[in-house]
Amino acid sequence: MDFSDSMFSIAKQCFPKATIVIDCFHIVQRLCEGLEEMRLRFKRLAATEAKKEAAAFAQNEDRKAKQRAYYRKKHPRNKKEHRGRKRIRKQKYKPTLLANGETKVEMLTRSRNMLAQSGDKWGESKKERARILFEQYPQMKEAYSLICKVRAIFKSHITRKEAKEKLHEWYKEVNACTLREIKAARNAIKGKEEYVLNYFLNRSTNAAAESLNSKIKGFRAQLHGIADIPFFLYRICTIFG
Repeated sequence: MDFSDSMFSIAKQCFPKATIVIDCFHIVQRLCEGLEEMRLRFKRLAATEAKKEAAAFAQNEDRKAKQRAYYRKKHPRNKKEHRGRKRIRKQKYKPTLLANGETKVEMLTRSRNMLAQSGDKWGESKKERARILFEQYPQMKEAYSLICKVRAIFKSHITRKEAKEKLHEWYKEVNACTLREIKAARNAIKGKEEYVLNYFLNRSTNAAAESLNSKIKGFRAQLHGIADIPFFLYRICTIFG
């Protein structure tokens, strides 16, 4: 199950003898949500910085235009005089581009799905974008590194006791950092640590239940609603049973 308190109370009441396991997918997802908050925060700052840069450029162009107008007023042009160059016009603003041809805002926007993936799933373009992103924002590199360490813990075939030791080592690393989003995710994991560690008993996940739930939702959407609930349940049992 996930970190939902309502689902937790339902499971405790309906299945009092069951072993509750916080799915490793939801643990990594919770950490990625913290990284997503960081990405959005840096994106807002980058957008504000880009607006200020564009405004400063426009102000500078207006100042140059006024200077040229003043010069033309003081030095009127003789119609018979031939000028060798064209009149200087206002230049169009061009934002600062990074090494991969993207602006900071574009890079942060396109990094959303990339940061939710493991590094071994990145292509060449994503690797280049990640390199530039982590150079520009070292805090995001630190946060992503901490998430990768949690992924490595859950991928390891270790006992519950060994997993607890590794998880406590990870807590210490998070304590040493200054990333409030990752610390908030750490607190959520620490609050339900016993249920998180239950994963290492049988390495059980709710992937099958999530898959079935997705199929049922898709089947319901195809029917555009349900008129006869018993018949709908019968069809689900027949198709997916």
